[in-house]
Amino acid sequence: MLKKIGYLLVFVIFLFPADVYPYRPFITEDAGVSGLGEQKVEMGFVGSRQNEYWYNYISLLYGIGFGKAEILVETPYCINDEARGLEGIILAAKINVFEVDDTLMLGAKAGYEFPDDCYGVSAIATKKIGILVMHSQIGLKRAFNDTVGLFGLGFEYQLLQHLSVIIDNFTEYDGDALYHRVLTGVIYSFNSEIALDVATGYCYANNHNNYREYFTVAGISFIF
Repeated sequence: MLKKIGYLLVFVIFLFPADVYPYRPFITEDAGVSGLGEQKVEMGFVGSRQNEYWYNYISLLYGIGFGKAEILVETPYCINDEARGLEGIILAAKINVFEVDDTLMLGAKAGYEFPDDCYGVSAIATKKIGILVMHSQIGLKRAFNDTVGLFGLGFEYQLLQHLSVIIDNFTEYDGDALYHRVLTGVIYSFNSEIALDVATGYCYANNHNNYREYFTVAGISFIF
């Protein structure tokens, strides 16, 4: 099974073969990496409704660019009184595998989250067609003794010079259960270094009594 998925990874990265960073609020990863010496910071808020209660999270992502690669550290923190505390620490690295001008970019990303001992790897592609940018991702992660397939497809459409709308679909599937998230929102870029975002989404799973959840996100991204 893993061998077949590995072949699929290679196939998809060339099938959906974009000097573009969607940054937040996408769930699907983009193929872009920070430039040499650039530092990237993303700060955001997530409100997630579970069992009639809203759980609120803040998250800080810090990345360092090496030209063709970047390393990232993310720290999600729950700010609800009944569940206050650090959710974990995520370490990741992303590389630029192939690039054609500013219209096509292929990449790969690997990550590890502790203390949950989850890890994964993904192939990523970003394609730019005029004012439309498409991001696709396919990968695998190992979580709680389960092997989970990751599938993402996101679109960004530039409405105005500084304003874009996005829609994103991201699915996790382990053979027995499917967990799907749909997200839509806007990104406002002040310049090439600073952008604000706000989005809302819906997720569901076909197990756990057909679990449903609504969530909202808002944040800022900047490079220095």
